Amino acid sequence: MRKYIFLAIGMMAAMLNTSCKQDDLGSSAKSKCIVASMLPAEAARTAVGSAVDGSNAVGIVWSEGDQIGVFDSENGTQKCYAKVGPGEAPTASFAASGTAAFDAPMFAYYPYSSDNEGADISALKGVLPATQNMAGTTLQGDYKYGRVKEATAEGHEFVFAHMFSLARVVVDAANTPMAGDELKGVKVSVLRDGTPIAIAGNFEFNARTGTWAMTGDGATAITLACNETIVLDEVVESYMSIFPNAKKGDVFSFEVTSANYTATFTAASLVNFSREQIYNFPVALNNFKSIKVYDSNGTLVQDGPNNGGGGDTPDPDPTPEPLPEPIIGAFTCAALNVDGLPDINYVVGSVNPDGPGSSGTTTIGQTVNSLGWDFLAVSEDFEYHDELVAAMTNYSCGKYRGTVTSSASLKTADTDGLGFFWKNTVSAANETIVEFNDAEGSLTSGANTCIKKGFRHYEITVAEGVVVDVYITHMNTYSGSGNTESNGHWAAQMSQLKQMRDYVLNKAKANSRPAIIIGDTNCRYTRHKLGEYLIDYINNNSGDYAGYTISDPWVEFHRGGVYPSWNTKSLMTRAAFAGDKDNDICCSDDQRGEVVDKCWYINVPGAAVQLKATSCKNDVDNFIKSTESVSYSGVSVEDANGNVTAGQTVSYTKNKGLADHFPVVVEFEYTYTPQQ
Repeated sequence: MRKYIFLAIGMMAAMLNTSCKQDDLGSSAKSKCIVASMLPAEAARTAVGSAVDGSNAVGIVWSEGDQIGVFDSENGTQKCYAKVGPGEAPTASFAASGTAAFDAPMFAYYPYSSDNEGADISALKGVLPATQNMAGTTLQGDYKYGRVKEATAEGHEFVFAHMFSLARVVVDAANTPMAGDELKGVKVSVLRDGTPIAIAGNFEFNARTGTWAMTGDGATAITLACNETIVLDEVVESYMSIFPNAKKGDVFSFEVTSANYTATFTAASLVNFSREQIYNFPVALNNFKSIKVYDSNGTLVQDGPNNGGGGDTPDPDPTPEPLPEPIIGAFTCAALNVDGLPDINYVVGSVNPDGPGSSGTTTIGQTVNSLGWDFLAVSEDFEYHDELVAAMTNYSCGKYRGTVTSSASLKTADTDGLGFFWKNTVSAANETIVEFNDAEGSLTSGANTCIKKGFRHYEITVAEGVVVDVYITHMNTYSGSGNTESNGHWAAQMSQLKQMRDYVLNKAKANSRPAIIIGDTNCRYTRHKLGEYLIDYINNNSGDYAGYTISDPWVEFHRGGVYPSWNTKSLMTRAAFAGDKDNDICCSDDQRGEVVDKCWYINVPGAAVQLKATSCKNDVDNFIKSTESVSYSGVSVEDANGNVTAGQTVSYTKNKGLADHFPVVVEFEYTYTPQQ
């Protein structure tokens, strides 16, 4: 991976028509190439000292010999792909190296390392070196992650983004004894309240989300070593990869070494560092009031700026304070009904004979544990909670309120069946449990009044300063007929929705931060007035919540942004379609179909944290227990473009899940702008 300077606009938009060659890289067909590009480089920003020309961005190009690690799924296998052909370009083709290419690659990272062979996609290891080469064009520690954007005739198009920051170090020794001397290196360290912070070292990262964490204490200094002859008779420019750990007000300490002198000075950081950003370090030695220059004997030969030997030059005009730098990151959440009712036999029949039971719940937990979602809302977590917790070794969990009891038909069991799990990379606080005011349905009609259904609220910290309010729920079941208030089940569901909506909005206004609502709602847009009572109520609000927005990632990514109409046939996934030609539509796949497990997210205008969903899926593939061949005739079928045709015959392989629901999984990107 090499670097060069270029104007950001235009260059990155040009796609090269590079195709795979069938040489010693394996027999990959052209359509199985990975065509890799990078997000356009950000404009350079000054981090310390006086500003330098920042009109150019630092472009990163793929170069000969580059290799990327590629995964075919979140918990799939890994293969090495190598750049095809010579030359350097911001967009290049990669082919599987010494093996067959994936049919459907999904995630990738750079640089590939054989040390990560067999490692989970969420537990890859890397190192940002504490010593980097000042000369030449090769970057060290320049890690990035990518994901497939689309399949084209040229191959699978991937777009990569950087995990860390890049610093452009510009050394100018004019008006100091070092002018004309041979440069040996530049050492940079950072202090926060007098304590060094880590800016390099070993780390573990997730190639799916780009999230990372240091392993060990890390290195508190980075040295740019000069491995070739560079004379300080003109401005010298070099580049450094750095962990984005520095904050505004931290003190950068510089040590510039030449053949006969050493210069030291300090400067305060003007910004919070973040990944995907390029920062200028304008090391114009004579511009810093704290500059001290020592000769090879350790004798102080310059103390402060040197203006014709006077040594009393004031600091240059300060750089105007920039706006706070936005920090961008990602996390993944999911909702899953684990179907944890016990299998109990009664005289009149049995309860949940087809449920996952103890062993199936263990399998569910192990699957979730391997996928590495950042946090997870579960419902019907009753009888097999211990098995679930034992299998999810990478997670902590919220309050467990117990299982249902045989006496639940006579009284309400003190449980909501909800569970919340979060990884050690995030934290959860201030668990609050709220019971719904209304419910409908006895033991033989949904059993809604047999437990204390409601919702829970958690304050989730996904990164420093990034807090999101998360609400998990399991709402009243739907039963009977009619999609209006005349149906008691429907009325209870809408009452619960409005109760939860008002609570969430009140908290969002008080906390000025975004909210996520996830869980088994037992609701459908086609059956319930979710559009009127929730989506339109918030998005069209001109009162206390003017400017607030709510979105459903399923609608964003799989319905073209168009919400289904109320009081129409249900849009069924193929996994759930049972052949009801009068009330249901069989959708073309398991993503276009609607499920009752929902994820909604709300953004608050002016809040420091803003959310944007980047993907959404009904994860059928990872939770299949068995399959069966089915065929239905006389049904309405919706194709991939949303066209519905009645009276059709469909035959396909139907997937049966580990539980009676498949999880809904949503990936989010957050933008955090620290408040001034």
